Amino acid sequence: MKEEVMNEIVIKEEATLAFADSREKLLAVLEDDHLNMEALSDLEIFELFWATELFPIYSQKSPHTKRAYKQDLDYILRFFVTKTQGVKQLTILNLHEYLKDIHDQYAPRTVKRRNAMLRRFLRFLHVNNYHVRDLSIQVKDQMKPEPLRREIDFDEMEAIALAFRYTVKQKKNRELLQLRNETIGYLLLTTGMRASELLSLQFSHVHETSSMSYIEFKGKREKWRRIPLSKKSFQLVQRLRKLMQIESIMNPYICFNIQLTDAPISYETLRLISQSASSQLTSQKNSPHWFRRSFITKLLSNGVSLYEVMKISGHESIATTNKYLQNLKKEHLNTLPFE
Repeated sequence: MKEEVMNEIVIKEEATLAFADSREKLLAVLEDDHLNMEALSDLEIFELFWATELFPIYSQKSPHTKRAYKQDLDYILRFFVTKTQGVKQLTILNLHEYLKDIHDQYAPRTVKRRNAMLRRFLRFLHVNNYHVRDLSIQVKDQMKPEPLRREIDFDEMEAIALAFRYTVKQKKNRELLQLRNETIGYLLLTTGMRASELLSLQFSHVHETSSMSYIEFKGKREKWRRIPLSKKSFQLVQRLRKLMQIESIMNPYICFNIQLTDAPISYETLRLISQSASSQLTSQKNSPHWFRRSFITKLLSNGVSLYEVMKISGHESIATTNKYLQNLKKEHLNTLPFE
């Protein structure tokens, strides 16, 4: 019986997928009645999967079919190596990124085949107790999925806010427009304002007392709202006001339109600035609302009460704020490694 098992896992040259030769280690894994993969590297786990699960099934297939399946498994391996923390630390977020990537790159027939390969691999890991949960149910052949949005850390967010400065292309009033855009970026970063609120914000709405700086304005539904300003955001607003005076630009709006007196830039302009700044540092083109969502989530993750977040964000109902909290909890669970 033992000889039959050993014969079963002999890996023929055509079935190695150019993986490292670790036959002795794989044979040791199979000495017991069940697979014990804890001591194997990711590469060895893929090789074991090919040898025990796939090659017995596909060995009678045509050379073209065998080559296609080897390419599928090789693609999955490269994805795991380059875009995840490894097979053991695999998360649902990783799988969602895989689904998006493969839909972006391949025809539906190839997508369906490679998804089937990944599902089989994930079931193999679950059946052999390497993953507690069966992640194969997360891999579906539905229409192209949207990427799961992650809340990036504050340093990355601040870098994107700074990148607003570098979206200016015109030479005329370049320094002024760069400062305007940087101020816009930092206000989005540190206030959680809606885009419409930011566009209507005027210099007269900015106040300073001995203890704090803040903005006070009419937000959605004509309700007055007060939001504390960070030291840097306040300084940027003050610098912007002075530079506008020096360059004789008379406009009450912080998001001033250089072409029109007494008018802010349009939402479309704000959206393009935000997307351009984001794409310089990430693979996503984030809209202005992304900053608001990230700001609210950051407050909640830092332990600020629902009521305080509701007041700062201007939500009409605390139930709306609570949805952010519930989504935060779900995202935390989804990104935990499955052991």
